[in-house]
Amino acid sequence: MEDNFFALATYSEKGKPAFAAIVIGEYAFELEVAHRAYKNSGLREKGTLTATRSVQELLEEWDRNFEVLQCIAEFVHREGPSSDRFQGGAFLQKDLRPLPPIARPSKILNCAANYGGHLAEMRKYTQAAGALDPAKVYSGDKTNSEPYLFLKAPSSLIGAHDDIVMPSVSSHVDWEAELGVVMGAVCRTVKAEAAMKDVAGFMTFNDVSCRDRLFRTDRPNFRTDWLSSKSYDSFGPSGPFLVPRAFVPNHSALRLTLKVNGETKQDGLAGEMIYSPEEQIEYASRMMSLLPGDIFATGTLAGVGQGTGVFLKPGDLVETEVHLLGRQRNRVVASETEVR
Repeated sequence: MEDNFFALATYSEKGKPAFAAIVIGEYAFELEVAHRAYKNSGLREKGTLTATRSVQELLEEWDRNFEVLQCIAEFVHREGPSSDRFQGGAFLQKDLRPLPPIARPSKILNCAANYGGHLAEMRKYTQAAGALDPAKVYSGDKTNSEPYLFLKAPSSLIGAHDDIVMPSVSSHVDWEAELGVVMGAVCRTVKAEAAMKDVAGFMTFNDVSCRDRLFRTDRPNFRTDWLSSKSYDSFGPSGPFLVPRAFVPNHSALRLTLKVNGETKQDGLAGEMIYSPEEQIEYASRMMSLLPGDIFATGTLAGVGQGTGVFLKPGDLVETEVHLLGRQRNRVVASETEVR
Protein backbone atom coordinates (compact mmCIF):
# COMPACT_ATOMS: atom_id res chain seq x y z
CA MET A 1 0.00 0.00 0.00
CA GLU A 2 1.33 3.45 -0.92
CA ASP A 3 2.48 5.76 1.86
CA ASN A 4 0.09 8.47 0.66
CA PHE A 5 -2.91 6.10 0.57
CA PHE A 6 -6.25 7.60 1.49
CA ALA A 7 -9.89 6.85 0.91
CA LEU A 8 -13.05 8.93 0.83
CA ALA A 9 -16.17 8.23 2.83
CA THR A 10 -19.46 9.60 4.02
CA TYR A 11 -20.09 9.30 7.76
CA SER A 12 -22.47 10.39 10.46
CA GLU A 13 -21.63 10.77 14.13
CA LYS A 14 -24.21 10.23 16.87
CA GLY A 15 -27.14 11.29 14.76
CA LYS A 16 -25.51 14.47 13.45
CA PRO A 17 -25.73 15.41 9.75
CA ALA A 18 -23.68 13.37 7.30
CA PHE A 19 -20.25 14.65 6.32
CA ALA A 20 -17.62 13.77 3.74
CA ALA A 21 -14.34 12.48 5.15
CA ILE A 22 -10.83 11.68 4.07
CA VAL A 23 -9.82 8.34 5.60
CA ILE A 24 -6.22 7.73 6.60
CA GLY A 25 -5.31 4.66 8.62
CA GLU A 26 -7.81 4.10 11.41
CA TYR A 27 -8.88 7.74 11.40
CA ALA A 28 -11.45 9.71 9.44
CA PHE A 29 -11.05 13.47 9.10
CA GLU A 30 -14.03 15.63 8.27
CA LEU A 31 -13.10 16.92 4.85
CA GLU A 32 -14.30 20.46 5.45
CA VAL A 33 -12.15 20.71 8.60
CA ALA A 34 -9.08 19.15 6.96
CA HIS A 35 -9.45 21.34 3.89
CA ARG A 36 -9.74 24.51 5.98
CA ALA A 37 -6.64 23.57 8.00
CA TYR A 38 -4.75 22.84 4.78
CA LYS A 39 -5.69 26.22 3.30
CA ASN A 40 -4.77 28.08 6.48
CA SER A 41 -1.37 26.39 6.50
CA GLY A 42 -0.45 28.17 3.28
CA LEU A 43 0.16 24.90 1.42
CA ARG A 44 -1.73 25.43 -1.82
CA GLU A 45 0.58 24.03 -4.48
CA LYS A 46 -2.34 22.33 -6.25
CA GLY A 47 -5.00 24.88 -5.38
CA THR A 48 -8.09 24.11 -3.31
CA LEU A 49 -11.04 21.74 -3.56
CA THR A 50 -14.14 22.66 -5.52
CA ALA A 51 -16.35 21.05 -2.84
CA THR A 52 -16.05 19.58 0.64
CA ARG A 53 -19.60 18.65 1.66
CA SER A 54 -20.03 15.42 -0.30
CA VAL A 55 -18.02 12.83 -2.19
CA GLN A 56 -20.51 13.18 -5.05
CA GLU A 57 -19.62 16.87 -5.46
CA LEU A 58 -15.90 16.06 -5.41
CA LEU A 59 -16.40 13.68 -8.33
CA GLU A 60 -17.88 16.45 -10.48
CA GLU A 61 -14.32 17.71 -11.04
CA TRP A 62 -12.44 14.62 -10.01
CA ASP A 63 -9.08 15.02 -11.76
CA ARG A 64 -8.56 18.50 -10.33
CA ASN A 65 -9.81 17.56 -6.86
CA PHE A 66 -7.75 14.37 -6.66
CA GLU A 67 -4.52 16.36 -6.98
CA VAL A 68 -5.59 18.61 -4.12
CA LEU A 69 -6.72 15.64 -2.02
CA GLN A 70 -3.23 14.16 -2.34
CA CYS A 71 -1.79 17.36 -0.89
CA ILE A 72 -4.36 17.35 1.92
CA ALA A 73 -3.54 13.72 2.70
CA GLU A 74 0.18 14.52 2.94
CA PHE A 75 -0.64 17.46 5.21
CA VAL A 76 -2.84 15.30 7.45
CA HIS A 77 -0.15 12.58 7.60
CA ARG A 78 2.39 15.18 8.70
CA GLU A 79 0.18 16.86 11.31
CA GLY A 80 -1.34 13.70 12.81
CA PRO A 81 -4.85 13.17 14.22
CA SER A 82 -4.09 14.86 17.55
CA SER A 83 -3.21 18.18 15.91
CA ASP A 84 -5.21 21.18 17.10
CA ARG A 85 -5.70 22.05 13.44
CA PHE A 86 -8.28 19.25 13.19
CA GLN A 87 -10.07 19.94 16.46
CA GLY A 88 -13.63 18.62 16.27
CA GLY A 89 -13.00 16.98 12.92
CA ALA A 90 -10.78 13.94 13.63
CA PHE A 91 -12.48 10.66 14.51
CA LEU A 92 -11.67 7.01 14.88
CA GLN A 93 -13.53 5.20 12.11
CA LYS A 94 -14.94 2.72 14.61
CA ASP A 95 -16.80 5.54 16.36
CA LEU A 96 -18.65 6.60 13.21
CA ARG A 97 -21.53 5.21 11.18
CA PRO A 98 -20.49 4.71 7.54
CA LEU A 99 -23.10 5.80 5.02
CA PRO A 100 -23.05 5.01 1.30
CA PRO A 101 -19.96 6.85 -0.03
CA ILE A 102 -22.01 8.05 -3.02
CA ALA A 103 -25.37 9.07 -1.62
CA ARG A 104 -27.37 9.68 -4.79
CA PRO A 105 -25.76 8.40 -7.98
CA SER A 106 -27.73 9.03 -11.13
CA LYS A 107 -27.70 5.27 -11.76
CA ILE A 108 -26.37 1.92 -10.61
CA LEU A 109 -25.51 -0.46 -13.44
CA ASN A 110 -25.22 -4.13 -12.48
CA CYS A 111 -23.67 -6.85 -14.58
CA ALA A 112 -25.50 -10.21 -14.58
CA ALA A 113 -23.97 -13.63 -15.29
CA ASN A 114 -20.40 -12.35 -15.34
CA TYR A 115 -18.32 -15.06 -13.60
CA GLY A 116 -17.93 -18.59 -14.95
CA GLY A 117 -18.37 -20.19 -11.53
CA HIS A 118 -21.58 -18.29 -10.89
CA LEU A 119 -22.91 -19.29 -14.32
CA ALA A 120 -22.28 -22.94 -13.55
CA GLU A 121 -24.06 -22.90 -10.20
CA MET A 122 -27.04 -21.01 -11.63
CA ARG A 123 -27.45 -23.09 -14.78
CA LYS A 124 -29.72 -25.69 -13.21
CA TYR A 125 -31.92 -23.02 -11.63
CA THR A 126 -32.16 -21.04 -14.88
CA GLN A 127 -33.16 -24.07 -16.91
CA ALA A 128 -35.82 -25.14 -14.42
CA ALA A 129 -37.32 -21.67 -14.13
CA GLY A 130 -37.28 -20.93 -17.84
CA ALA A 131 -37.73 -24.40 -19.36
CA LEU A 132 -34.81 -23.66 -21.67
CA ASP A 133 -33.02 -25.97 -24.04
CA PRO A 134 -29.70 -26.71 -22.25
CA ALA A 135 -27.85 -25.95 -25.47
CA LYS A 136 -29.19 -22.39 -25.37
CA VAL A 137 -28.13 -21.56 -21.82
CA TYR A 138 -25.40 -18.91 -21.75
CA SER A 139 -22.01 -20.44 -21.03
CA GLY A 140 -19.82 -17.33 -20.95
CA ASP A 141 -18.80 -17.35 -24.61
CA LYS A 142 -17.85 -13.76 -25.51
CA THR A 143 -17.69 -14.41 -29.25
CA ASN A 144 -21.46 -14.24 -29.64
CA SER A 145 -22.59 -12.19 -26.64
CA GLU A 146 -22.39 -8.78 -24.96
CA PRO A 147 -22.37 -7.72 -21.31
CA TYR A 148 -25.77 -8.14 -19.65
CA LEU A 149 -26.44 -4.99 -17.63
CA PHE A 150 -29.50 -3.98 -15.65
CA LEU A 151 -30.39 -0.97 -13.52
CA LYS A 152 -30.68 -1.09 -9.73
CA ALA A 153 -32.48 1.73 -7.93
CA PRO A 154 -30.13 4.20 -6.17
CA SER A 155 -32.63 4.26 -3.30
CA SER A 156 -31.53 0.68 -2.47
CA LEU A 157 -28.18 1.95 -1.17
CA ILE A 158 -27.28 1.58 2.50
CA GLY A 159 -24.08 1.91 4.49
CA ALA A 160 -21.55 -0.75 5.31
CA HIS A 161 -23.00 -1.41 8.79
CA ASP A 162 -26.69 -0.84 8.13
CA ASP A 163 -29.36 -3.54 8.29
CA ILE A 164 -30.53 -5.51 5.27
CA VAL A 165 -34.33 -5.58 5.53
CA MET A 166 -36.06 -8.69 4.22
CA PRO A 167 -39.21 -7.81 2.28
CA SER A 168 -42.33 -9.56 3.49
CA VAL A 169 -43.02 -10.78 -0.06
CA SER A 170 -39.83 -12.86 -0.32
CA SER A 171 -38.31 -15.82 1.48
CA HIS A 172 -35.35 -16.26 -0.89
CA VAL A 173 -33.16 -13.25 -0.14
CA ASP A 174 -29.63 -13.85 -1.42
CA TRP A 175 -26.20 -12.22 -1.34
CA GLU A 176 -23.79 -11.22 -4.13
CA ALA A 177 -20.33 -9.86 -3.30
CA GLU A 178 -19.22 -7.50 -6.07
CA LEU A 179 -16.53 -5.04 -7.02
CA GLY A 180 -18.05 -1.57 -7.26
CA VAL A 181 -16.59 0.82 -9.84
CA VAL A 182 -17.37 4.53 -9.51
CA MET A 183 -17.20 6.94 -12.43
CA GLY A 184 -15.29 10.20 -12.11
CA ALA A 185 -16.08 11.88 -15.42
CA VAL A 186 -18.82 12.37 -17.97
CA CYS A 187 -18.24 9.92 -20.78
CA ARG A 188 -20.03 8.64 -23.87
CA THR A 189 -18.93 6.07 -26.46
CA VAL A 190 -15.63 5.41 -24.70
CA LYS A 191 -13.52 2.43 -25.78
CA ALA A 192 -12.60 -0.22 -23.22
CA GLU A 193 -8.89 0.49 -23.53
CA ALA A 194 -9.50 4.13 -22.52
CA ALA A 195 -12.34 3.57 -20.05
CA MET A 196 -10.32 3.36 -16.84
CA LYS A 197 -9.19 6.99 -17.12
CA ASP A 198 -12.82 8.00 -16.47
CA VAL A 199 -13.03 5.90 -13.28
CA ALA A 200 -12.61 7.69 -9.96
CA GLY A 201 -12.20 4.60 -7.81
CA PHE A 202 -13.50 1.36 -6.37
CA MET A 203 -15.56 0.16 -3.43
CA THR A 204 -17.11 -2.94 -1.91
CA PHE A 205 -20.67 -3.70 -3.03
CA ASN A 206 -23.29 -6.35 -2.20
CA ASP A 207 -26.06 -6.84 -4.77
CA VAL A 208 -28.71 -8.27 -2.43
CA SER A 209 -31.39 -10.10 -4.42
CA CYS A 210 -34.82 -11.73 -4.09
CA ARG A 211 -34.44 -14.94 -6.09
CA ASP A 212 -38.15 -15.75 -5.87
CA ARG A 213 -39.04 -12.39 -7.44
CA LEU A 214 -36.83 -12.72 -10.52
CA PHE A 215 -39.12 -14.84 -12.70
CA ARG A 216 -42.69 -13.55 -13.07
CA THR A 217 -45.22 -16.37 -12.86
CA ASP A 218 -48.04 -14.00 -13.83
CA ARG A 219 -46.27 -12.99 -17.07
CA PRO A 220 -44.15 -15.97 -18.13
CA ASN A 221 -43.70 -14.60 -21.63
CA PHE A 222 -41.86 -11.57 -20.20
CA ARG A 223 -39.56 -13.75 -18.08
CA THR A 224 -37.23 -11.80 -15.74
CA ASP A 225 -38.15 -8.91 -13.46
CA TRP A 226 -34.93 -7.24 -12.33
CA LEU A 227 -36.71 -4.35 -10.57
CA SER A 228 -38.67 -6.60 -8.23
CA SER A 229 -35.67 -8.83 -7.63
CA LYS A 230 -33.01 -6.23 -6.95
CA SER A 231 -34.28 -2.79 -5.96
CA TYR A 232 -35.86 -3.06 -2.52
CA ASP A 233 -34.72 -0.52 0.04
CA SER A 234 -31.51 -1.74 1.76
CA PHE A 235 -30.56 -4.11 -1.11
CA GLY A 236 -27.40 -2.16 -1.97
CA PRO A 237 -24.83 -2.19 0.85
CA SER A 238 -21.90 -0.08 -0.39
CA GLY A 239 -18.60 1.09 1.02
CA PRO A 240 -17.45 1.65 3.73
CA PHE A 241 -15.36 3.96 1.56
CA LEU A 242 -14.25 4.79 -1.96
CA VAL A 243 -10.60 4.07 -2.76
CA PRO A 244 -9.18 6.21 -5.58
CA ARG A 245 -8.11 4.36 -8.71
CA ALA A 246 -4.50 5.52 -8.32
CA PHE A 247 -4.17 3.30 -5.21
CA VAL A 248 -5.49 0.18 -6.94
CA PRO A 249 -2.87 -0.55 -9.61
CA ASN A 250 -4.42 -3.89 -10.63
CA HIS A 251 -8.13 -4.16 -9.93
CA SER A 252 -8.17 -7.66 -11.46
CA ALA A 253 -6.08 -8.90 -8.52
CA LEU A 254 -8.57 -7.75 -5.88
CA ARG A 255 -9.98 -10.59 -3.80
CA LEU A 256 -13.69 -10.66 -3.01
CA THR A 257 -15.03 -12.58 -0.02
CA LEU A 258 -18.42 -12.93 1.63
CA LYS A 259 -19.31 -14.68 4.88
CA VAL A 260 -22.68 -15.45 6.43
CA ASN A 261 -22.51 -15.97 10.21
CA GLY A 262 -18.76 -16.47 9.91
CA GLU A 263 -18.96 -19.14 7.20
CA THR A 264 -17.21 -18.26 3.94
CA LYS A 265 -19.65 -18.41 1.05
CA GLN A 266 -17.78 -16.55 -1.69
CA ASP A 267 -14.04 -16.21 -2.31
CA GLY A 268 -12.41 -15.28 -5.61
CA LEU A 269 -10.64 -12.69 -7.72
CA ALA A 270 -12.09 -9.83 -9.72
CA GLY A 271 -9.95 -11.01 -12.62
CA GLU A 272 -12.27 -14.01 -13.02
CA MET A 273 -14.90 -11.77 -14.61
CA ILE A 274 -16.06 -12.64 -18.12
CA TYR A 275 -16.53 -8.99 -19.07
CA SER A 276 -14.08 -6.61 -17.39
CA PRO A 277 -15.20 -3.30 -15.87
CA GLU A 278 -13.67 -1.56 -18.87
CA GLU A 279 -15.77 -3.63 -21.27
CA GLN A 280 -18.89 -2.94 -19.23
CA ILE A 281 -18.20 0.80 -19.36
CA GLU A 282 -17.69 0.66 -23.13
CA TYR A 283 -20.96 -1.23 -23.60
CA ALA A 284 -23.02 1.09 -21.38
CA SER A 285 -21.50 4.27 -22.80
CA ARG A 286 -22.71 3.37 -26.29
CA MET A 287 -26.30 3.94 -25.19
CA MET A 288 -26.15 6.50 -22.38
CA SER A 289 -23.99 9.21 -20.89
CA LEU A 290 -22.15 8.01 -17.80
CA LEU A 291 -21.93 10.65 -15.11
CA PRO A 292 -19.62 11.27 -12.15
CA GLY A 293 -20.77 9.12 -9.24
CA ASP A 294 -22.44 6.46 -11.39
CA ILE A 295 -21.76 3.00 -9.97
CA PHE A 296 -21.03 -0.22 -11.83
CA ALA A 297 -21.64 -3.35 -9.73
CA THR A 298 -19.57 -5.64 -11.90
CA GLY A 299 -21.01 -9.10 -11.19
CA THR A 300 -20.68 -11.78 -8.56
CA LEU A 301 -18.68 -14.98 -8.28
CA ALA A 302 -19.72 -18.51 -7.32
CA GLY A 303 -21.14 -19.16 -3.86
CA VAL A 304 -24.50 -17.41 -3.80
CA GLY A 305 -27.30 -18.92 -1.73
CA GLN A 306 -29.31 -19.92 -4.78
CA GLY A 307 -26.64 -22.45 -5.67
CA THR A 308 -27.40 -24.54 -2.58
CA GLY A 309 -30.92 -23.39 -1.76
CA VAL A 310 -29.80 -21.64 1.44
CA PHE A 311 -31.04 -18.07 1.87
CA LEU A 312 -30.75 -15.25 4.36
CA LYS A 313 -32.98 -15.09 7.43
CA PRO A 314 -33.48 -12.52 10.18
CA GLY A 315 -30.54 -12.44 12.56
CA ASP A 316 -27.94 -13.45 9.98
CA LEU A 317 -24.74 -11.42 9.75
CA VAL A 318 -23.40 -10.82 6.24
CA GLU A 319 -19.75 -9.74 5.96
CA THR A 320 -18.68 -8.61 2.50
CA GLU A 321 -15.12 -7.53 1.76
CA VAL A 322 -12.97 -6.59 -1.20
CA HIS A 323 -9.24 -6.45 -0.45
CA LEU A 324 -8.07 -2.83 0.04
CA LEU A 325 -11.65 -1.56 -0.23
CA GLY A 326 -12.98 -2.33 3.23
CA ARG A 327 -15.42 -4.73 4.88
CA GLN A 328 -19.16 -4.52 5.39
CA ARG A 329 -21.04 -6.00 8.36
CA ASN A 330 -24.77 -6.03 7.66
CA ARG A 331 -27.32 -7.66 9.95
CA VAL A 332 -30.44 -9.14 8.33
CA VAL A 333 -33.74 -8.06 9.88
CA ALA A 334 -37.39 -8.75 9.16
CA SER A 335 -39.55 -6.10 7.57
CA GLU A 336 -41.64 -4.11 10.04
CA THR A 337 -44.35 -3.56 7.45
CA GLU A 338 -46.69 -5.97 5.71
CA VAL A 339 -48.20 -5.68 2.29
CA ARG A 340 -51.84 -4.50 2.59
